[in-house]
Amino acid sequence: MTVVALSGMRGGVGTTALVAGVGFALHKLQQRVLMVDLQPRNLLRLHFNLALASTDGWATAEQNAEGSWSEALFQVEEGLYLLPFGQVQAPGRAVEGQAWAQRLQHLQAHFDWIVLDTPATLPQLPDAVMRLRVLEADAACHALLSLEGAGDDYLLVNRFDPISQLQRDLLLLWRERHPQLIPQVIHRDEAMAGALAWKSPVGHYAADSLASHDVRSLATWLLAQQEHQV
Repeated sequence: MTVVALSGMRGGVGTTALVAGVGFALHKLQQRVLMVDLQPRNLLRLHFNLALASTDGWATAEQNAEGSWSEALFQVEEGLYLLPFGQVQAPGRAVEGQAWAQRLQHLQAHFDWIVLDTPATLPQLPDAVMRLRVLEADAACHALLSLEGAGDDYLLVNRFDPISQLQRDLLLLWRERHPQLIPQVIHRDEAMAGALAWKSPVGHYAADSLASHDVRSLATWLLAQQEHQV
């Protein structure tokens, strides 16, 4: 089993939509996939047609002592599962890296991939977790990357617009400075916004869109990294 955690360099870079898209793409590559929402805003579920008013999730089950956190598991289709966050009074206490290290160990026999939608401030996960930091080629992400760095995290550029001179320049600069920059970028595509409006991952909503092709290429890259690590 491989665990990949996606987090944004800043808010609003499209991390949750990418988690949904990558999970769906890996599943289409014959992988058993679980997507886990560790974001207290509980938005990942909206990409899989769960009701807006639903409060079910792993954190809700734990806080209310209504059974095991794993009972909140939602089957999207055969081999593709989602674990929503839910709604709790103190969300900050629910997301603890140490607790999730134990849960991931519990889940490893059942899935080939676990894809985590994580906040940037999530406590340390196990070293074996592949971490992807999502960013846009803009001045804000460039400043944060320059100030904070990325450590050993992979860098993934989302919403890339090749018409923009600024974005092309930043991408070139990052490729020179950051060897962990993933070669596959996700292009800006209206299909991403449309997918959420239709409560679907982009690969299901618009399979032939540019963004969908990019996400499938990213999933293939992840599989190649998995084989390399093995």
